[in-house]
Amino acid sequence: MASTITTVTTKMQVTIPEEVRRIFPVQAGSRLSWSVEGETLVARRVRGVNELRGCLTSDVAFPGIEAEKAAVATNRASHYATKHRRG
Repeated sequence: MASTITTVTTKMQVTIPEEVRRIFPVQAGSRLSWSVEGETLVARRVRGVNELRGCLTSDVAFPGIEAEKAAVATNRASHYATKHRRG
């Protein structure tokens, strides 16, 4: 891709050029994370939870929220008993 120049406004805003938008999937409301790497300003898209839905697949069925709560409670009790064992 050829280099494209944009101007920073007095409100410190920039327009993402159309050429970049075709390659970099952003739209109004998208969030970007900015960082400086050497002499380069880097923008990375921050994905929301809804965008991540379905990216992790599993062959194991979800047992339900109550089963998850019970498993967490059992694990906490076991951890507490181990950590605070006397003797």
